[in-house]
Amino acid sequence: LPSPGSDPALQPLLPHATPHAPRLARCLLAPRTRNLTDVCIVCFVLNLFRHKKLGSWLLSLMISVQADFFWPLAVLFSIATFGGIIICAVGPTRLDLSFCASFCAALVAVCELNFGWFGMLQICMLKGLKVRCWFPAACYYTKSNAPDIHVLFPLVWLPLGVFLSICGALWRPWYAAFYVLPWGLVGHGPLLDMHWWQWREVIVGGVFWFYFIFVLLAARSRAFLLAQGDDRRYLIIVGGIFGLACTIMTYWLTVPPLVTYWLFLASPWTVLARDLFLHHKVPGLALEEWLAVVAMVWALARVAYIGAIAQLGRLIARQHMEDTLRDALAHPFRAELEQGFGQGLGQGIARMASLTSPAPPTGDTSSDADLEYGTYDSSRGSRMCIKEKQTLMLVERKELLLKQAGCKAALPGYLRLSVHRDRIVEDTVTALFDRPVSELLAPMVSVKFEGELGVDAGGLTRDWFDSVGRCLAEQARQSASTKEVALLATAPDQTLIPRSVGSDNGDVSSEQQERFRALLALGRFLALAVFHKHPLPVSFSLILCKHMLRVPVGMGDVRQLDPEFYNGRVAQVLKVGGLAEINAALGEPLTFVSAASEAVPEPQELKRGGAEVIVTDENKTEYVQLLCEAYLCGGIRREIQCLLQGFWDVLPLEVLLKSNVKPRELSLLMSGIAHLDPQEWKSNCDGDRGEVQFTWFWQVVQDLNSEQRCMLLHFATGSSRLPPGGWRELAPCFTVKVTDGGSDSYLPHAHTCVNQIVLHRYKSKDQLYHKLLHAILTEDFGFA
Repeated sequence: LPSPGSDPALQPLLPHATPHAPRLARCLLAPRTRNLTDVCIVCFVLNLFRHKKLGSWLLSLMISVQADFFWPLAVLFSIATFGGIIICAVGPTRLDLSFCASFCAALVAVCELNFGWFGMLQICMLKGLKVRCWFPAACYYTKSNAPDIHVLFPLVWLPLGVFLSICGALWRPWYAAFYVLPWGLVGHGPLLDMHWWQWREVIVGGVFWFYFIFVLLAARSRAFLLAQGDDRRYLIIVGGIFGLACTIMTYWLTVPPLVTYWLFLASPWTVLARDLFLHHKVPGLALEEWLAVVAMVWALARVAYIGAIAQLGRLIARQHMEDTLRDALAHPFRAELEQGFGQGLGQGIARMASLTSPAPPTGDTSSDADLEYGTYDSSRGSRMCIKEKQTLMLVERKELLLKQAGCKAALPGYLRLSVHRDRIVEDTVTALFDRPVSELLAPMVSVKFEGELGVDAGGLTRDWFDSVGRCLAEQARQSASTKEVALLATAPDQTLIPRSVGSDNGDVSSEQQERFRALLALGRFLALAVFHKHPLPVSFSLILCKHMLRVPVGMGDVRQLDPEFYNGRVAQVLKVGGLAEINAALGEPLTFVSAASEAVPEPQELKRGGAEVIVTDENKTEYVQLLCEAYLCGGIRREIQCLLQGFWDVLPLEVLLKSNVKPRELSLLMSGIAHLDPQEWKSNCDGDRGEVQFTWFWQVVQDLNSEQRCMLLHFATGSSRLPPGGWRELAPCFTVKVTDGGSDSYLPHAHTCVNQIVLHRYKSKDQLYHKLLHAILTEDFGFA
């Protein structure tokens, strides 16, 4: 009630499917950047072959690989090793080494210095740079009068050309900036007379000085001066390494073979501009040049389309969320109830008994519970684990997002957020409300806390998720006077549910609309935590998780949520003679009117004219269904709908269903798997300590993994997390009871209202293990 085939107006509103990328866009995005680059490279090789320059270019490439890649890296490695040994020997943190260790370190330092010097000489020889002999008596030459450099004695030669090139890269940018370029603007100076290698020194040196000056200016900023000593050193090191990496990359991109390639890519454009605009004729390009032009135009169009889609996504994201909010407010949520809900008090026990088959079978046979809840793997002692389901969920969501975008390159790479700790919830909901879904699902998240230093390498993101979760939980625990700022409320079972904003019907004020927008963003935040695998330090209601998965609610869920309500208003009506007792206590007949709750203090009619309809034995099942549905959702129907729509916007329902995630598992994905120490758990436990089943139980708990222990805690208490104070604040304390009722074929059951798990008299520890594991992995067979 309502069933999947009932009136759509009674069903939870589902988000509309996002259309796939247009066919033209998919064609445009089909070739990747790598494919277009390969086309350009093939055209370049064909052009070299046509001009009979392929051999000389390959020889130049081989020389550049050695002189510009291999030997410079070898020299940098030798310098770093030599410097590290010197720092360890004479620096402020020098090591106290023995004579033998000091001798070995000195020998390694000499070898590294010797190898680095040899590398610089090899660079000079390969590039034809100057090499000078320091000791003529120790220098030897080949028959062609070239220096004969031996790897064991390279220090007799001076790699003068390398030092001159380094000095040129340091001074030539300033020479070009203050002399060559100013005179070149007035038609004088050596602007046109400079060689390419001189311009290369200008480019490489310019990049180096740019980052050097940037680091100096950053070191004089106010934020840097207020930072701690370790943070300062970290920022300086990171800035220096990044500047060095950019300088090396610029050096590599300007090697002669690559410069030839860049000129090939640029030359067709100059020919096109000259022939089309100056001579007004058909450009005289070769076939490979036309193909290269097409590939470059395609790449530019691809980049332009991706940029336009990103901008358009940001523009329509807020309108999409406003439309979602309007639809959610127009379709208040109604809970779905299990078939046969309220038809008898024995329903939960009967269903539990139907699952009490012997230990889960192996081989090709399978029980009804296995067919419903997944294939049992006796080798691992569990079915498909939560991590595997979460991985499947993420794969399904990424595939759906990829179909909508057209290609991976059209998807953002980062989700960047900036929040303030003092208003972290407000800043978070503001930042998440109008972000495109593709940006929310970016593979990397970068969070910046305003007024704080720090580079997010994952720690700040975890801090953000944890801080928002703790703030939400703290606001939910606040007193009634602060309800206006809290988005969540504490349910009777101490889990979290949406807090009431207003009535389920009628107009919505602007202030209430902001609260509903915040709930939409909160739903996105919860889905974001699941997608990025950052569990929150809060525990959400299992019924809310059932709503997220469109799983019908059972009587056991009502009993778990509020045992007092269930016993006083549900069980009393359903039991034989219960109606007569209620009517006698009220002094008037019971009618179709809801029970008072925190969200709806005043009772309301459960159906039209319900105040005049008397509850009888014939219609009491309908009464219980309407009563429980109103108790679960009354006063917060719009709030639940907004939260669900925000969650489904990031993780669509179809993705959740394909991954076969169960409500309890979804609760664990949102709330996390906390570390539960079995010894501490046992020391804060009460129960039948003299029974052998009690001893076996704790041995089994010791054998369970962290995920299974959390599911056991959720099974017994309704929450996968402990209170902030740990086991000592769990009230009432955890209890293990051994009962004589039933038989050893029954599964364990729980009294979540008193945090108690009930075991039957199993005949062995292995039998108890299989029964307990089967119970915690089986969804909602009934809480006793």
